[in-house]
Amino acid sequence: MIEWKNYLGNRLICKKEDFYVIIPNDGQNSMPLFCNVCDSIMRSKLDEESYEKFECCDSCATYWAYPRKDDWKSGWRPTPEEIKNKYVDVEQ
Repeated sequence: MIEWKNYLGNRLICKKEDFYVIIPNDGQNSMPLFCNVCDSIMRSKLDEESYEKFECCDSCATYWAYPRKDDWKSGWRPTPEEIKNKYVDVEQ
């Protein structure tokens, strides 16, 4: 018998052999597995909270959404080049 457990973003998770299976809990919109902005995996409660506010991971919310909150609400998003440069700056 499969044992489903509660998981982030109102999802359920179970382990089946060497794989984890994650499904929506109630069919409502839930947090995606990857950030809509930077394509990083959504893995924490902070990511879940940021997704509810800004529809992105916590890193993007901190770096892009909060500083430009009004622009963000109006639909502004960083360009792929800006996102790439953000990660280059972080690595240096």
